[in-house]
Amino acid sequence: MLSASRAVAPSLAQPALLQPLVGRLSVACRAGSSSSSKAAGEGRRAASSVQAAAAPPADAEPPIVSPTQRTKLLRRGARQKGSLLVDLSNTRQAEAQPLLGILEGKFRVAPEEVAALQAQHGVGEEELLARLIGPAAELARPPISSFHVGAVGLGSSGALYVGVNLEFVRLPLYNSVHAEQFLLVNALHHGEREIRRLAVSAAPCGHCRQFYSELACAPDVNILLPAPRPAVFQGGTYSLGQLLPMRFKPADLLPDPATPLLLQPQDNGVQLTAAARELLHARAGDAAFERAAAEALAEAVGSYSPYSRCPAGLAIVTQGGGVYSGGYVESAAYNPSLPPLQTAIVDAVIDGMPCYTAVDEVVLVELADGQVQHAPTTRVILEQIAPQARLTVLPAEWVAAS
Repeated sequence: MLSASRAVAPSLAQPALLQPLVGRLSVACRAGSSSSSKAAGEGRRAASSVQAAAAPPADAEPPIVSPTQRTKLLRRGARQKGSLLVDLSNTRQAEAQPLLGILEGKFRVAPEEVAALQAQHGVGEEELLARLIGPAAELARPPISSFHVGAVGLGSSGALYVGVNLEFVRLPLYNSVHAEQFLLVNALHHGEREIRRLAVSAAPCGHCRQFYSELACAPDVNILLPAPRPAVFQGGTYSLGQLLPMRFKPADLLPDPATPLLLQPQDNGVQLTAAARELLHARAGDAAFERAAAEALAEAVGSYSPYSRCPAGLAIVTQGGGVYSGGYVESAAYNPSLPPLQTAIVDAVIDGMPCYTAVDEVVLVELADGQVQHAPTTRVILEQIAPQARLTVLPAEWVAAS
């Protein structure tokens, strides 16, 4: 979930709280199921099994490509768009070989494992991040561009987080999730409070530079850019201020300098309306739905929405009964904001959901009278990536001041 501060309506049972485990990505949509368990820093969800959907029809989303296919696409992308991919020297490629199997579907590496890897390979933090960019990019899901982007970041806890780009066929490109955004949402799901260092396949786009401006630690983030060929930058480490000088910042919109920023605990005082509670009552006994409703509400309470004051949370229920969730994440520049469906998809991808057609139901909690609402675009996206999925919108309201 997206915050350490959880508040669930009294009528909902709080999900069990477990330590997060990162799953493996399947390479295709296939029948069957895979066991998985997840949680966030102070709490996540009960362990659940994720069942992959049966093979989709011809016009459904493309299957996730195999590692061999991904490698071919990565090389093809390097030839076609050379300046956008890290083109490691032969020496660097040889150095990276022992680390290629480290990720294998993992999107988080625990602090103790990070320290062990550094000692085993005799590398510092920056070198370790640089060597893992390629393996991270292999986990991307870009069916439109076939262009894999990898980002690897180190949190203040010492844990390492992976981010990859996600694209959705038959939808506008602005619905995509950038690798740098994926990484921050990944850190958010695990209760990380700061990202100190970040290594990316190429210089972050302006969209992502603006997104990282939401961090309280933004001035202290170091961004490592290995030198590609032909070089866009010369390689090296840059601050966000160097990559985005004179940027538009949260302080330009927020009147209160004490407002908690991205990755800091949020506590939006919202609750379900009477109409929403009636919907819950009508489906009493549906454990997966009840858990999804509880998580969606908790995500709304913890969502980062200081500009619109329209918190929202969303939970995905898979065909195997797995539940994954995410909250709305805003940007001061508005357009780089991430809707709750995308942040929930990040949660599901982290835990190994093989394809979007595995989504069986989506539960969205948002303000009934909010100026920003996600139900319309959520419906449009689901029609394309998971047409069989049922969408339930639970209206919320601000808790009355006592």
